[in-house]
Amino acid sequence: MPPVFPATEYDRRLTALRATLKEKELDAVVVHTPENVCYLSGHATPGYYTYQCLIVTADGEAALLMRETETVNAAETTYFERITGYPDSSDPVLATAALLAELAPGARAVGVEARSWFLPPEPFLRLGALLDAAGARVTHIDDALAAARLVKSPLEIEQIRAAARSTNAGMAAAAAAAVPGASERDVAAAAFGGLISSGSEYFGMEPFVASGPRAGTIHASWTDRVIGANEAVLLEMSATTGRYNAPLMHTVWTGALTGEAAAMAPACAAARDAALAEVVPGGSPAAAHAACKAAIADAGLAHTYRKRSGYSVGIAFAPDWGEGHLLSLGENEQRRFAPGMVVHVVPTLRLRDTAGIGFSATVLITETGHEVLTVCDTEPGR
Repeated sequence: MPPVFPATEYDRRLTALRATLKEKELDAVVVHTPENVCYLSGHATPGYYTYQCLIVTADGEAALLMRETETVNAAETTYFERITGYPDSSDPVLATAALLAELAPGARAVGVEARSWFLPPEPFLRLGALLDAAGARVTHIDDALAAARLVKSPLEIEQIRAAARSTNAGMAAAAAAAVPGASERDVAAAAFGGLISSGSEYFGMEPFVASGPRAGTIHASWTDRVIGANEAVLLEMSATTGRYNAPLMHTVWTGALTGEAAAMAPACAAARDAALAEVVPGGSPAAAHAACKAAIADAGLAHTYRKRSGYSVGIAFAPDWGEGHLLSLGENEQRRFAPGMVVHVVPTLRLRDTAGIGFSATVLITETGHEVLTVCDTEPGR
C-alpha cells in the first residue's frame, strides 16, 4: 500500500515535531504508539503488536526500527530512507539504544512516551535505564504528540470523509438486516459486508450488535441470539480509511417500544442534539457533556447514563477506533473546540438486562459551527 499522503504532508508534521523538540530542549524523541508512528511517518501494519519505534532528532535525522520481516511494509507505506530491521532473536530495546546513539550521538535529553499501550513497563524501564546510563535525561512527550494530532489537516479530513461514507454504508446495511427472525450474527455480517465493500480497511475495533436486553450491556457484540418483535437493536461501528476513522451509533427497533425503552429513545436523540449544539469553535467539551447529561436528566433518565459524551477521532489501530486519550467530552476537559477537530458525540442510555438506546454523530468542527459526517437515514422505527 503506497503512502496515504504526499511527502509534503509528512514533512510538515516532522518539521512541527522538530520545532517542539527544540522548544523543549530535546535532542531526539523515541515514539512507540502505532498511531503516532503512523501520523509522523505513514507506517501502518497489523504487525504493530511487536516492538517498533520511530526516532526523530531535532537536527533532522529520522529512522524507523521494527522486525526485519516488517521492513518491507515500511518501505511501501513511507517515504523514509532509513528503515532498520532487527532479527526476531535480538533485543529490540538494545537495538533502539544503538540506533539512537548513531542518529543523535551524545544526546543529553530524549523524549519518550510514558502512556503508550505498546511499550509495557519492562521495556519502558529498561530503555530509560539505557538512556540514563548514556547520560541522557528522559522527558515524557505524550501531551505534545497528542496536541499535534487534535486539529486535522485538509488531507486528513478527506480521509475521515471517506471513512464516514463507508461507515454510513455499513450502518445502513446493518439496519436493513436487523429484522425479526434474523440473528445478531446476520446483522454483523451485513455490517462487515457494507463496510468493506464501500472501502473500509481492517477496523480499529469490531462492530457492535446487541438486541433486546443484551443492549443494556456496554460493548456487547454479536451472538447467535435471534431478534424478536418490538425490540431495540443497538448498532455501533466505524470504517477505517487510510487508518482514519468515523464512528456511528444507531438504534433500530422492530415494532413498538414500550416501558423505559420507549422513553429512552427520544431522550437519547435529544441528548445528542443538545451536545452537538455546544460542539462549535470556542465551545467547551465539558459544556457539551453537561448539556448532554442535562437533557437526559430532564427526561428523568439520569440513572441510565454513566459515561463520557464523546471523544476525538482520527488515526486508530485496534483495540480502539477513538482518540479519547487526546480529548474526551467529559467534566474535566476544558480545552476549547477548534476548526479542524473531529469528534464522535455518542450518548447511550442503558438499563442492564432491559434495553440500550444510542444515537450518535461524528462531526467536523468548521469555522462557523460543525458538519455532521456520519448518519443513518432510515424510515421511522428503523
